[in-house]
Formats: sequence, C-alpha cells, structure tokens
Amino acid sequence: MLLYEHYLNDPLEMLGPADILETGTVPRDALAANMHYLSDCGLVELMIGYNPPMFAAARITSKGIDLVENRFEFNLRFPAAPGEDEEATAELHLLIERLVEEADFSPLDGEARQCLLRDVQYLRDELARPAERWRTTVVETVLGWLEAPFENPHEVLPSLERIKLLVAQAQREEHG
Repeated sequence: MLLYEHYLNDPLEMLGPADILETGTVPRDALAANMHYLSDCGLVELMIGYNPPMFAAARITSKGIDLVENRFEFNLRFPAAPGEDEEATAELHLLIERLVEEADFSPLDGEARQCLLRDVQYLRDELARPAERWRTTVVETVLGWLEAPFENPHEVLPSLERIKLLVAQAQREEHG
C-alpha cells in the first residue's frame, strides 16, 4: 500500500528500505523477505544494490497497482487482521456476489435483463476499487439504475438495501 500511494504521488521515484521502515508498518527483519516475495510475484520491482539480500530501492508494478485497486482480489491474497473496516468490506463483497445471483434470477427478460446484469457488473467493478477511489456519483447512479426496473426492488434484489447502507457508511467514514 505504501508503494501504491507513493506511486500515485510520483510514479518515477522509488522508495528505499529506510523510507519503508520509517512508516513502522514492516519490521526490519521481515522487510527483505517480504519485498523479495512481492518481487517474485511481479507486484514490485526492486533495484538490488551492493548489500544483498537488502534491496536499494523498490517501486510498485502495474500488476501490483491492479491488485491494490481490486480490493476483493487484494483481500483474498493478503487478508488483513479482522477489524471493523475489513469486516464491512468483506460483507460488502459478499453482498455484491449475492446481488449478481439475485440479478441473474430476476424476472426481467431481454434487453432489460442484459442492462440489469451489466449495471450489477459495473457496480461490482466500481466497488472493487479502494473506497477512497469510489466515484460517489457513479455508485449512487448505478444503485438507482438497479432499482428502476422493479416496482419493489427489495423483493427482487434483497441485498441492494444492505449494499446501499454499507456504501453510505463507507463514504461517511471516508469523508468525515
């Protein structure tokens, strides 16, 4: 995450071990092994200096950026210690998957059905990004689209109400 945030600020600059250790998130004795693992996975690139196994500098790769921005995949590969935020995020992802199933079994046919399925996928893709990168107007608009074809959306897409609640909660926490 540190390399991701640094990349967004300056994509050309690499961070050295001292920069990473300064944050206090990684213990010194685990830094080299973790960075080499991430490098072996293709998620970061390392500049190796004259002090093996320590690296001279590191930078996130495009594959690493894609993983960080896909919260669902990121949490599967690197699960966080359980906490309130992680539990809400996990619940949101489970509800989105349930929403996919609910939309698939909806009573709509033809073009209306295809539009609903595309809208659910669009919402799924948007919410897979880190919460701070959600486009609020996009999320709110798509949630409205999902309700539009139904007289009682909570009967056809029961997960939708809880998703709306969790999204609103995440947005309040992000901006408040």
